[in-house]
Amino acid sequence: MRHNSFDTFTIGALHLSRLVCVSVLLTITMAVTVSARFVPPASATEARPASLLAVPTTKLLAIGTFTAKASPEQWKPILLAEVRDTVRLYLDGKIDQWFLKQDQSGVVFLMNVTDPAEAKAVLGKLPLGQAGLMEFELVPLGPIAALRVLLTDPPK
Repeated sequence: MRHNSFDTFTIGALHLSRLVCVSVLLTITMAVTVSARFVPPASATEARPASLLAVPTTKLLAIGTFTAKASPEQWKPILLAEVRDTVRLYLDGKIDQWFLKQDQSGVVFLMNVTDPAEAKAVLGKLPLGQAGLMEFELVPLGPIAALRVLLTDPPK
């Protein structure tokens, strides 16, 4: 008989644990959704005053795309030098992670750089950039500001 009550207790604890996990996920989702409604349009983000949504840039996402003039005949001879220089940037700590886009149209770097001007200068020195065969879109990244909602005391 005692064994059955232990099983019931264990099952109840598992259900409670799942309920807590679901509650936490719902809270985070609601916080992100509510905060997203208050984010100004992209054109206004540069002039946005400091607020609860302001966060520091901690990394840059660099999305590289071959230019219109890039053809395999042009970039294949440069590729070995490009890879070597990219490895050097990785070993220097400038590039944290690097990926090839699935459509083979370029690369994506997650960079340990916070200043877009520095990233542009670093990436511009790569052989494909020097040859005008690749250009980068830079996206500043930072912490999820909406998570601050979880750190405030609930209204009484």
